[in-house]
Amino acid sequence: MNMDQTSVKLQNTYKKTLSPVGVKQVRVIQPPGDPDCLTVTLTVCADGTKFSATIIFKGNKETGRVSPRILNKLVVPENIKVYSNASGWWNSDFDRFWLAETFENCSPGSVLIRDRAPAHSKIESDFLLNEMGIRQVFIPAGLTGTYQPLDVGVNFPFKSYLKLSYHDWRDSHTEVTKSGYLRKPNRQDFIDFVSGAWEKVKVTTVENSFVGAQIVPEPLYMIANPEEASEVDNLDDTFDCSFSSVEDSFTEA
Repeated sequence: MNMDQTSVKLQNTYKKTLSPVGVKQVRVIQPPGDPDCLTVTLTVCADGTKFSATIIFKGNKETGRVSPRILNKLVVPENIKVYSNASGWWNSDFDRFWLAETFENCSPGSVLIRDRAPAHSKIESDFLLNEMGIRQVFIPAGLTGTYQPLDVGVNFPFKSYLKLSYHDWRDSHTEVTKSGYLRKPNRQDFIDFVSGAWEKVKVTTVENSFVGAQIVPEPLYMIANPEEASEVDNLDDTFDCSFSSVEDSFTEA
């Protein structure tokens, strides 16, 4: 399994516009302020399984959470889970909560591949995973683009679909506020963007990302024959070779 957080913009504004040739000023109407960024966490398995995408909204200043009144009005699809905290970002406390919620029914002996983000490296998270029978493997710093499946082959198409969803929404929502700005998408719109984008990411894309990250030699559906599967090296040995040896070489240097 591989999980990773990615920051996404609540509005993906266009980078180009149309204007008559020769004009000195081009007026572009955009939503006010800087683009709001939120956290989306994706989790995938080598067999192509996609866990529900996790969205973390930034809560209000007093409670650090989004009001239950607001959350109850949201329509959350099956492939999405919605949470909130004070920062809208992943921290160590939320990491332990999320691990317990997400992998409660996970089979012992599973392997979770993660980067060395501070929230992932806390000893409490490692203890929790050990109790659940899940082995945690960290990717050395600077090598997530090579060995992290989500970075290798999933995040880019996901964000591309997300941007396309925003542009489709924007084309049909051109109303402006009293101040003359375009209306921003709300939380429900964003949930729909993420759900649609995550649904479009194909199973084969996920499987191939683990091959591209050198975690498995070929997609697991091609190793369905037990005789062929026995020829594949033990995954634990693969992890030890791919990650630990690389990290040692950096340390020695």
